Amino acid sequence: MATFSRTRKIRFAHTDAAGIAFYPRYFGMMNDFIEDWFGDGLGFDFKHLHIDEKRAVPTVHIEADFIGAGRMHDELTFALTVTKIGRSSVHLRIRATSGGEDRFRMTFVIAHMAMETGKSLPWPDDMRAAMEKWLAPEGENS
Repeated sequence: MATFSRTRKIRFAHTDAAGIAFYPRYFGMMNDFIEDWFGDGLGFDFKHLHIDEKRAVPTVHIEADFIGAGRMHDELTFALTVTKIGRSSVHLRIRATSGGEDRFRMTFVIAHMAMETGKSLPWPDDMRAAMEKWLAPEGENS
């Protein structure tokens, strides 16, 4: 199974006064990471998708489990797999680790829509095929 991954440092701006990652900042990090997956993993840059083609990929559902504290300057490794591809949605599983220890796990459901109408759009065949590269094998979808 292919896993899309990136490593990022927890910065001062991500932390509270104790130097521990403030959980809402993780959601911003995940948004950046998913944008990287679309651009680098799928080949569909957000600028082209959103600005040029007037399509959007809003998050419609998130679940998060925070397992261990992340601290300023920890290196987090994010790993993404696709667990399901629907007609106009994709389910993602993201895990973040530091030093081999879990920090958090999140699941996301992202939709594909036309910005002008706000209506869902089916994934184009080329985008669906690119997503399938990251699809977890049957039985590993949770």
